[in-house]
Amino acid sequence: MRRILVGLVGVLVFGVGVGVARADSFSSSNSGSCSGTLSDWGYYYAYTYQYAYLQSDGTFGNENHNFNFNGFLSGMEDAGLVYGRNYKWAVYRKGNLDLAVPYVSGAGLFVADNTYDNRNWIKLCDY
Repeated sequence: MRRILVGLVGVLVFGVGVGVARADSFSSSNSGSCSGTLSDWGYYYAYTYQYAYLQSDGTFGNENHNFNFNGFLSGMEDAGLVYGRNYKWAVYRKGNLDLAVPYVSGAGLFVADNTYDNRNWIKLCDY
């Protein structure tokens, strides 16, 4: 009985771990705007529209975006797409800033200084 219970627990743990991966393609879009002030960087305004189609292996099959920024985010309209993150964000980079732009509603817009090994992502918007 003990051996069966241990085996069932092992199968359950394995099954939960496998459930995290996506086996299908996925697409979503999101847009929003916000403004505020960060003590270290100052004022910002952000409008983002992000569409992403992810292939079954997690890579971008297609993406489209429209950005408008002011304040310390000025110029991020020209940032280059670097990678996708957690099936929620497209991460763009320009200079020392990384910007995680959501294509899933409610994921939020985040910024990080990419000169640090251990980035602290700062939430700018809730959309």
